[in-house]
Amino acid sequence: MKIYTYSEWETKILGKMIGNFIQREGIKVVALYGEMGAGKTVFTKGIASAFGIDEQDIMSSSFVIVSNYEDKGFFHVDLYRLENVEMEDMDLWEYFETGTCVVEWAERLSQLPENCLKVTIDLVDEKTRLFTMEF
Repeated sequence: MKIYTYSEWETKILGKMIGNFIQREGIKVVALYGEMGAGKTVFTKGIASAFGIDEQDIMSSSFVIVSNYEDKGFFHVDLYRLENVEMEDMDLWEYFETGTCVVEWAERLSQLPENCLKVTIDLVDEKTRLFTMEF
């Protein structure tokens, strides 16, 4: 499925819709792909809002790899600073089994679980984003 957004607000709304969908369908991992500035964190803010998390609590982390919102059943994983991440090395399987995880820079993971929504975000222009989603 391909969807365009034309503003940061629309990207957050799409994220919230996807957040509601993944909760309803029991999807545990959302893997995000896209270049720097594509909108991965903005999209994550929308997903997190469906879990009752304030968007201001979601940040593009510089040094924090996993932000834990365990009381909401949500984890934000940002692998920007890492390369070739082995699941076992970071105990990511535990997060994947405990709650819902949104993984930014998912291409840096050696593998993903089967029941995973993969979202590629392409920058079309300054405000327009193209989201390609697949299972």
